[in-house]
Amino acid sequence: MEQAILVRYSEIAVKGRGTRSRMEKLLASNISEALDRFGVKAKISIVPGRVILREVSGVDQALKAVSRVFGVKSASPAVHYKARGLDEIVRMAHSFFRDRVRGKVFMVRVRRVGSHPFTSKDVERLVGASLLDHSRGVDLENPEYTAFIEIRDDDVYMYDTLVPGPGGLPLGSEDPVLVLFSGGFDSTVASWRLMKRGCPVTLLYYDLGSEYALNTALEAARKLAADWSFGHRLRVVVVNFRGPLMLISGLVSPPYRVLVMRRLMLEQAVRIAKSLGIEALATGESIGQVASQTVRNLFLISSGLELPVIRPLAGADKDEIVEESRRIGLYDIVSKQVELCGQAPSPAPRAGIREFWREYEKVKELADIKLPARIVEV
Repeated sequence: MEQAILVRYSEIAVKGRGTRSRMEKLLASNISEALDRFGVKAKISIVPGRVILREVSGVDQALKAVSRVFGVKSASPAVHYKARGLDEIVRMAHSFFRDRVRGKVFMVRVRRVGSHPFTSKDVERLVGASLLDHSRGVDLENPEYTAFIEIRDDDVYMYDTLVPGPGGLPLGSEDPVLVLFSGGFDSTVASWRLMKRGCPVTLLYYDLGSEYALNTALEAARKLAADWSFGHRLRVVVVNFRGPLMLISGLVSPPYRVLVMRRLMLEQAVRIAKSLGIEALATGESIGQVASQTVRNLFLISSGLELPVIRPLAGADKDEIVEESRRIGLYDIVSKQVELCGQAPSPAPRAGIREFWREYEKVKELADIKLPARIVEV
């Protein structure tokens, strides 16, 4: 017997042959990068429906690494051996599981790939019968313990643990997106969700004059990169927006300042995205969360832009977003961020269209000015 880790994926399996092969290889590459970052060595192979790790130098660390790779549905530490027929499978399974089922109600679940002179049900029935005297009985609906056996040709894997992964698609399998990033709850979770869908993100931070806010945003970006960005080198574009903010504050009517500022930020984001070869923008906006994020106001700030604006959190409420930030390990950082835009007067929930464009005209030339920017590798 040898130790192994079975890594499962879900969405990749329903792709066409060429796309599936490409995504499997990308997933294996991203797993390899995660293992390296966690200081783990392993031999990685791809089989139908699985990525398998063998000769793993540290199983616990490997599971931590794999569970943070986008595209991974779950992973299981398993024992692996070569089978020589049904009788040997039953005997080895009995030896492996008998102490684990002791005093418990259990079930046996078998997955089989390849050609065999027996069925998965045959294995379940015989292994279950061999373990029955060591247990408190069998329950196929609500067991206390599940004995998993996976048979692939003459390879047999036995395990009882499933470690969940983030799911989604391998990072790098989709096109890149430029995310307007403040380092708060919304933009951080939105970035994570886009990464889960395979999009390498570049983060765009507008510096409004607070050194604390900038440092907190960069800290959140570094945490996002260290914990989740396997297969992509995450960057932050920091744009000095202090001058435009002063002009907006001086020229634009208070109820329209936030909306005009957001419009100008999106206009600048289009310019930056195109210079980086990126074809889509994204924000952390959630419909109705604040007055500037009603459907009417979202329409006003993004209508007519040359690039689409993706809003991964459009249907999420604040409690969901905060809880997701906890789950992905970023709450402690993003909860410290200050909301500078929130210090401006709140716009009307349904701003007038003519009034908005009239106020925008006062500063629209700022959209054509290339603002000072720098790129921070995190």
